Amino acid sequence: MSTRDVIKTYMDKMNSGDFPGAFRMFASDGAYTIIGDTPVSGTYVGPDQITSELVPLLEKRFIAPPVVTCTEIIVEGDRGVALGHGEGPARFGQYRQRNYAFVFRIADGKVAELIEFMDPNQLSANCFGQTLSEVVPA
Repeated sequence: MSTRDVIKTYMDKMNSGDFPGAFRMFASDGAYTIIGDTPVSGTYVGPDQITSELVPLLEKRFIAPPVVTCTEIIVEGDRGVALGHGEGPARFGQYRQRNYAFVFRIADGKVAELIEFMDPNQLSANCFGQTLSEVVPA
């Protein structure tokens, strides 16, 4: 699959709520980084760590999986960016990411690296009930 095809497939899985399927697209040493100082910010390596450590933390915080909509994919070589937005019901209110940027590096048809850029305050407030003054750096 081309870089664009891998990114599109990943984002389609995110949009349909198939987060486990999206995370299985990572290489065994693929790194998924969530920016910010939220309780889930950091780097998770490989599909096993993503699904065993990150997914349970988020499942407890979302009432239903958020819908992540990709509006544009930009690709150059093995690198790509998926732009979009997301929304879903969370434990402490409606989670709304007005702007997402997922920055990918693809190798051998797998996600080798993904950095998720979003508004970490939305994640902290709506999923974890933290206000800006309560957020503690990781």
